[in-house]
Amino acid sequence: MNHAHSSHRWRQPAAAAATNEQGTSPAWDSSEAWAACAKALREYDEDMIQAWKEEIDTLLVFAGLFSAILTAFNIESYTLLQQQPEDATVAILSQISAQLNSFSANANFVNTTRPTEPSSLVPPFRASALAVRLNAMWFSALVCSLVSASLGLMVKQWLREYLAGSSNISRESIRIRQFRYQGLRDWYVPEIILFLPMLLQLALVLFFIGLLDLLWSLHPVVAAIVTVIIALTGLFALAACIFPPLFPDCPYKSPQSWLLCILVQSAKGAIGALASRYYYWHLQHSGSEADPLASKLDLSTIVHNKLTGAFRAWLHRASMSRPYTSWKEREKLSANGVSANLDNATLAGADATFMDDSFLHAVVRPCMNDIEPHAALRCLDRILIRRAPRVIYGLPYWDLPLSDAGDKTTVTLLHLLLDLLHRLNEDADDDVEDGPRIHLLTTMHRLVRAIPGQSTAMPSDPSTRALLRRTFDVLSEVVDREHERLTSKPIVRERAFHLMLKLFPRFHAVGPTCIMTLCAYSKKMQEDNSPYRFVQACCMVIRASAALAHPSRERLDSPTTVTESTTSKPTPYVIDGDQGISTDARWTPSTNGHAQPHIPPSATRLVDPTSVKEYATIRQSVLGVLHDLEDFFSIPVSRASECCPTMAMLAECAEATVALASQDRLAVSIGLVGALTDMISYVLAAGGAGGGPMSDAMYDAGGNAQEDHAITARQAVRLLRRIYGLGWHVCEK
Repeated sequence: MNHAHSSHRWRQPAAAAATNEQGTSPAWDSSEAWAACAKALREYDEDMIQAWKEEIDTLLVFAGLFSAILTAFNIESYTLLQQQPEDATVAILSQISAQLNSFSANANFVNTTRPTEPSSLVPPFRASALAVRLNAMWFSALVCSLVSASLGLMVKQWLREYLAGSSNISRESIRIRQFRYQGLRDWYVPEIILFLPMLLQLALVLFFIGLLDLLWSLHPVVAAIVTVIIALTGLFALAACIFPPLFPDCPYKSPQSWLLCILVQSAKGAIGALASRYYYWHLQHSGSEADPLASKLDLSTIVHNKLTGAFRAWLHRASMSRPYTSWKEREKLSANGVSANLDNATLAGADATFMDDSFLHAVVRPCMNDIEPHAALRCLDRILIRRAPRVIYGLPYWDLPLSDAGDKTTVTLLHLLLDLLHRLNEDADDDVEDGPRIHLLTTMHRLVRAIPGQSTAMPSDPSTRALLRRTFDVLSEVVDREHERLTSKPIVRERAFHLMLKLFPRFHAVGPTCIMTLCAYSKKMQEDNSPYRFVQACCMVIRASAALAHPSRERLDSPTTVTESTTSKPTPYVIDGDQGISTDARWTPSTNGHAQPHIPPSATRLVDPTSVKEYATIRQSVLGVLHDLEDFFSIPVSRASECCPTMAMLAECAEATVALASQDRLAVSIGLVGALTDMISYVLAAGGAGGGPMSDAMYDAGGNAQEDHAITARQAVRLLRRIYGLGWHVCEK
């Protein structure tokens, strides 16, 4: 009540704000500034007066209803304070009855032995103690209610006069307004308004006390029931007054609770003043004199030191505390300590309120990038759990998309995960726990399966392509960051690469930065003796390099313009068969004996020079990966059961090599073709399954999956050997 108007805030015009941001000169001249000040103060006063008037109107309504009810009780109770006519009649009849009972009869006469006393006919009247208490309570309550209503009407008149003539925005009107405002404060008008509801509540308490007094004199059962109800209500009202000064987030703010808060602050102020004096004395005499308070404790040295230390710390906090003048100021001080949690709850609650995809993308996402990362992680978890179609053991799960059309919700949720992962990756240090990033990567593994466009190698929706491109870029940052940290447990790096491996069959048009990351990862896996990860990383490098080496203008190296035909898999390779294009239609022999790619005129496209330059910058690293892969396939250890690649890996590697050779024939050496041929021959001779127990994430296991991989690998090798003019090999059979 005391500061119900404190939520009003002055809003600077946009033009003035722009002027202040662009230069140091004032937004207005002095006359315009005074006019703006007058307008802002008038809006402030109008909000303040309107809030007060609304509360007074509510009090007047309650006072009227309460007075009407109380009057009905008073009409019956005031008669207990005076003698009733029926009392004299009863007294006379009692006297007559007594005289009749005292008659004595004999043969000569009838006589009575009881004389008649005039004073006994109408005894003196004295009101009972119950009647006095009851009427004192109820009439006092009626007076308090009527006084509250009367003061409310008077205050409304004062407030009307306060706003009279405030429409002018001149400098003189500002002076008059300030003169009135100071008078409003000096003559305690806010305190009078604060007193009005307390007066009504006092009237209500007096009425309840009188009612209970009356009921206990009539019937104990009825009185007990009503007493319990009133007691519970009174306890709740008392708690509603006590809790706001003790707990800053308690919403039970009222005039009486603010009065109690002022008393608490006064007590704290007195303690703080004493504490500050003692603390200052302790700083001045810490080494020369004994502590006058702590020395009184006759305890052991250790306990004594702990108690005195805690006591001094409490005195220091008490001396540093300062009072606040409004609920808003107190709430602001309290909210600053939990700002991150409040931001988290605000965004999660806003999303739960609207459940709108556009709101999530346009409002929640920018705001989430502006709050503390760990608070954003908690907020994002709440949003994901609420929007996920299934929640199992507190974890959100998503189903496969029903169509290849763009799903805005899924795309936005994955963008939120990427935003947060990027921020956490920038703040990642050697001493920082990897739990938040591991949690995000695990959630992304469950969410990516819901991304639309599962049926094609390149999604048709532009937003999905942009999302996948950004996913690879952020995951590349994570892998690079882990390479720099040199952690002993590269859990984050492996989960990030596994997610890239999971998404790569759907999107090959990654950028040069991601390709360089994969090159570095393959080197790291070669050093760590991880053959399966090494071969998988090499295959991804070769395939992505082929997509980058010869892009069309339709791609423009942008994930929003990539065409499906540019990066679709060249499988299955059919040579001189009925099911595909013959090799003569694709390749023509050159003068040096090597096959050269031939592009039909109808398929000719303009080359993006930017992408060609990007491929040129990474070509040397790609050549290094190809050389490492050739060395791996050539050494005997690659044939070992624990190191031998699976047929699925070899088929993917052969396909990727064909795709790269079609764009940059000089990048693929004849030695790599021969080593790849020998490795495929060895795996085919060993049974076609390969060595390792690891399943390839790029392919789904089916009934004839190994046979399909073997056919694809033989066809790719046959095409490679023809491109480079090599002879027939037994694996082509």
